[in-house]
Amino acid sequence: MFRRLLFVVLVCWVCLPTLSVVAQSAPTVVETTASDGLVLRGDFYLIDAGRPTILLLHQLYTNRTSWTPYIGALTGAGFNVLAVDLRGHGQTRGRINWAAAITDISVWFNWLRTQGIRGDAFITMGSSIGSSLAIVGCANDAGCRTAVALSPGWASNGVRVEDALKTGLVGRKILIMHTVRDRFPALGVPQMVQAAPDVVVVQTYPGNVHGMDMLRREETAMQRILEWLAAYSG
Repeated sequence: MFRRLLFVVLVCWVCLPTLSVVAQSAPTVVETTASDGLVLRGDFYLIDAGRPTILLLHQLYTNRTSWTPYIGALTGAGFNVLAVDLRGHGQTRGRINWAAAITDISVWFNWLRTQGIRGDAFITMGSSIGSSLAIVGCANDAGCRTAVALSPGWASNGVRVEDALKTGLVGRKILIMHTVRDRFPALGVPQMVQAAPDVVVVQTYPGNVHGMDMLRREETAMQRILEWLAAYSG
């Protein structure tokens, strides 16, 4: 009995480092320059240059580290991950400018391509204002396969998603997630569905939590995202 137990312990001890690497590799701090000269900064988790890459866009007044608890689930599923600080936040600094932030998404996509990363299998994933940026930023790049939007608004902070849904994302699908009593998504998401019923797929949850709080509150939320990415990431 003792020998059998010792064997199991040794096997598990040997396996632990490997499992850790698979779940989440260490990030590389990266930077690129926006069209107006601002230095944009992010954390890049490279699994395989030929695999799809997820661009993570955080909420207002947070930064890229807010995604840290969820990186392992994404890299463990085989995705490269680039978590960035939006302008006016974290190490990117500068001033908040949402119109420029949309352009910054294209800058990051172009940076990924210069690094030899597969350029036809990008995904954007954002929370709150970051989710609106994710929708528009994905629509602006033909290499973006899908977007995951946590609590987006119809016109959050001036970032309007109507044209992206009606025109830019035709032929693609995006996943929108929100709680039923979260005011702005509850008002805006029905407009999104009406504007682009063939593009928008909605997952709702009870309560009123906003954005990334759904990932903490709802046990099935991350699993739903992983299932979506497996189906639509290319």
